[in-house]
Amino acid sequence: MLARYIGRSTKRKLPSKNMSSQEWVETLYIAPGRPPSRVYAMPYPMAPNQTPADLTSTHQQQDWREVAKLNSDLELVYIEPGYADFASDIVGRQGGTHFEVTRHAA
Repeated sequence: MLARYIGRSTKRKLPSKNMSSQEWVETLYIAPGRPPSRVYAMPYPMAPNQTPADLTSTHQQQDWREVAKLNSDLELVYIEPGYADFASDIVGRQGGTHFEVTRHAA
């Protein structure tokens, strides 16, 4: 299984300018904690059976980017425009959950 993940991750290309047909996989993570819950985008998928908690704080500080917040009712407080397509996937999710999304270059 790990070989399949490695093969998948090496084929993934991060977006750059003029790559309108490119797509890549990111992980969206709703971090546990007090409201508001922060939603982070990680520029890579998780390996099988891996969770965001398995990643070092270095990854969290360098790779993760806050893209949304949920209030205590798990409703959006804000979301970055580039992630608005995923609003319905984020709303109502409990802290500690994560899921993969496919992004497309604009």
